[in-house]
Amino acid sequence: MDEKWCLLFNIFIFLTIYFLLYYIMKNKRTKRKKQTKRKKYTKRNKTLINDNIIYIKNFLNKNDYKYIQSLNKDMNNFKKENFRYIRPLNKEDNEDKTVYDIFYDDKYIRKIQRKVNPKIFPSDFPIEHRFYHKESEGMRWHKDTLLYEKPQYEAIYTINNLSESETQWNDEKGNLNSKWTEPNSLLIVKAQGYMHGVTPPKSGIREILKLIYTQTDKVNGNYHKEITRFNNYQV
Repeated sequence: MDEKWCLLFNIFIFLTIYFLLYYIMKNKRTKRKKQTKRKKYTKRNKTLINDNIIYIKNFLNKNDYKYIQSLNKDMNNFKKENFRYIRPLNKEDNEDKTVYDIFYDDKYIRKIQRKVNPKIFPSDFPIEHRFYHKESEGMRWHKDTLLYEKPQYEAIYTINNLSESETQWNDEKGNLNSKWTEPNSLLIVKAQGYMHGVTPPKSGIREILKLIYTQTDKVNGNYHKEITRFNNYQV
């Protein structure tokens, strides 16, 4: 009888130690897996994408694109500058306000957010409707001026492009890149990023909207100068 109880006691001790060790090892494996996932997640989020130039095809859905195509194109409503016609869109006007509502809708913000590093927000800077005609000299090489305390993302939405005009830029390796922007595409340039320019249309007309997405609502003096320029427009 004593031997039987002794055997049972030893079995009990053995099973207790076995399950205790199993539990400890299982917890260690689970902890290692969580740490590995956390490291991978952290590494992935610390990997910065190159967001100096971004090109997105078929940016708007069919209905929104159709609306943008229907915008007023009467040149009497545009101010003629040396190389373009321009009209800042008025948020107080129902037709113009719809343009703001379209481009600053959450679904389109998310579409851009996947391709830029910082969190971005709609800007209160005026959206511009522009035409570049065949006599235009294009746009000289430049870096976009900082309008906010952090670099904004300036977006060129192509409504129609019947020209040979291309956007060109030098990347971080000094290579020359060139892109003909197709209708319903969005080309995004980060302020103070790459040097870039636009070649002359040569033939046909290029019609675009220019708008801004921003990291912050804190503006600088350049912002106020540009707003004053728009306010002085007399069409």
